[in-house]
Amino acid sequence: MSARRLYAPNLPDQGGPVTLGESPSRHVRVLRLRPGDSVLLFDGAGRVASARVESVGDEVLCEAEAAFATETRRARLVLMLGIPKGSKLDDCVRMATELEVDELALMQTERSVPRWDTERARSRIDRLTRIASEAATQCERNDVPLVHLPRPCETWLEEMPVGATGVLFGARTDAALELGGSPEQVWCAVGPEGGFTPDEVAGFERAGFALASLGTSILRVETAVPAALAIVRDRLQGF
Repeated sequence: MSARRLYAPNLPDQGGPVTLGESPSRHVRVLRLRPGDSVLLFDGAGRVASARVESVGDEVLCEAEAAFATETRRARLVLMLGIPKGSKLDDCVRMATELEVDELALMQTERSVPRWDTERARSRIDRLTRIASEAATQCERNDVPLVHLPRPCETWLEEMPVGATGVLFGARTDAALELGGSPEQVWCAVGPEGGFTPDEVAGFERAGFALASLGTSILRVETAVPAALAIVRDRLQGF
């Protein structure tokens, strides 16, 4: 059986002791791993290291070998997501991680119901990052997507790199997605419940975003996100 994978964001370059955080330590106890068992640590930035469990208690200590990079070159994918209600955002983060999103740019749109309290925003981002790291562990991904604090649509559009390809899903269109050339970055926009307003759609179009269809049905946000990302990943095969 292959070694169990555990998230350890601070892997030593040349190897050495690694104390696991609360979530991976809990995972070790659930799996009933014991001192001497082999594990594979990943740092969420594309590096991994073989390691051995040294002790299991409230914290878990491992002895890691030298870390090495495993990333393969592919088009970078950014999900621009209008903040949905309730726990739907947790589900969207999990599925975005499984579908190889590199960054999650949360958007405060005109139809976004949740309004994040400034004082609690950082703790919410930390929680979403933990969810992403757990999803990365489950799907055997060696990097963890970066989750950004919410910003207005227009702010994200201004920060979009020159040369990146933009795609807006869910607007009223019958157009199928076609990605020409060999894009290095694709920014994929999905709205909240109720979608984007006409003014917001116009703003995306002015920024050069292509409009793409998700079919004729009205989809929940947690359905639209994996559907849109699956379409983009399919079109990016080979990039």
